[in-house]
Amino acid sequence: MKTLAELTASVGAKGRNFPADVRLVQELLNRATRVPWALLAVDGLIGPRTIERIKRFQHRVAGFARPDGRVDVSGRTWSRLVRYAIDRPLQSNDLFAVHGKLPGATAAGSRARQKSAAAVAWGGKVSAGFKRRLQRIAANLGISPDFLMSCMAFETGETFSPSIKNAAGSGATGLIQFMPRTARALGTTTEALAAMTAVKQLDYVEKYFLPYKGKLKTLEDIYLAILYPAAIGMDPADPLFRRGAKTYEQNAGFDKNNDGVITPAEVSIKVRQKYEKGLQEGYLG
Repeated sequence: MKTLAELTASVGAKGRNFPADVRLVQELLNRATRVPWALLAVDGLIGPRTIERIKRFQHRVAGFARPDGRVDVSGRTWSRLVRYAIDRPLQSNDLFAVHGKLPGATAAGSRARQKSAAAVAWGGKVSAGFKRRLQRIAANLGISPDFLMSCMAFETGETFSPSIKNAAGSGATGLIQFMPRTARALGTTTEALAAMTAVKQLDYVEKYFLPYKGKLKTLEDIYLAILYPAAIGMDPADPLFRRGAKTYEQNAGFDKNNDGVITPAEVSIKVRQKYEKGLQEGYLG
């Protein structure tokens, strides 16, 4: 089993970012912080929040005048960060929100950190019950809760309403805009979904994503699972929809350069903007 002191490749901005290495750096950054609300989800996914935490560590602990947001195997950042390792194996999800425990923490301190560690993108805009259920779903699917929340923020216009309907009249409803035929395949209807609480509708969100478990590696993969599952894992620059096809006309708003082609990269721009927004103060919670 990998020990806490073993980093195999660079992590952070322009790094190799192997998931095991990212998880290792995320855990050690969590151990180094004295600010509970700054705890990272130990999910192995590199993103702006982890890179920002690396930069903060470089500035405040390692003394960098110009933090670069990257941890190199033999670099100065790693030599300081590894001091927060202890002599035991790295346990999966040690500091993940569903566990919320820090090594050696007091009971009171652990409870305080547990509450803070549960923070997710857009968590400040939903109930505590919704957030807890979302965390369990993300853990079961092996995906970032921040990514799933950001996709739902985009799909619902930031309302997280279980009854919100597609403005174009497609009949799509709810947290991930379930189409009528999709609802029927899940054993329900859009009318029934709209009548549910947001927390109850999360059961159907989980049911929808389960067939794609293990394939959802990025924010783009999760959103494409909602929009067009056949495109999961596509090269971001490959054509997804072309002008003349019904799918293009339904998604023409994504074609910002008006070249008649919509790529996964173009599709993901607005969703990634929601992700960035959801990590900001007032939305993260």
